[in-house]
Amino acid sequence: MLFEKVLGNIKEVKDKDSYEVEKIIIKSDDLEKKILRVESVNGNEYGISLKESGDKLENGSILYNDGTKIIFIETDLEKVLVISPKDMNQMGEIAHFLGNMHTPIKVENGKIYLHYDKYLDNTLKEKKCPFDIEYLKFKRALRHIEHSHGHHGHSHD
Repeated sequence: MLFEKVLGNIKEVKDKDSYEVEKIIIKSDDLEKKILRVESVNGNEYGISLKESGDKLENGSILYNDGTKIIFIETDLEKVLVISPKDMNQMGEIAHFLGNMHTPIKVENGKIYLHYDKYLDNTLKEKKCPFDIEYLKFKRALRHIEHSHGHHGHSHD
């Protein structure tokens, strides 16, 4: 079976218990993809090929719903570094460092979230920057911080 559109989110379904529910678990990075081969927890293989440009996979995206059965996507738990810089200076230093490594991150409530990385774990300890390791689900794929440098030989005048 090939799914070509997102039909809403499982969170919006009021009477979940009255449906047969089939779950597809994917990594948050795969949420960015338009075309994907997946296997559900029941062992069924499906293809996803989103036609609409506006359609985006999210945690909970419903791909199939015939009134009795729902097939939906859930993002996997992932090992995450949660960095809690002590102050603005440290926040700036860490963000700059991560930007140079081109690491996708999410910043929320003064904390930086990113996929676990042994090298970063050690670096943060060296920099005496407080962090935790947690297992989380991401609603969307993490974003790369965009650096726009004005000196790439393009002149605007």
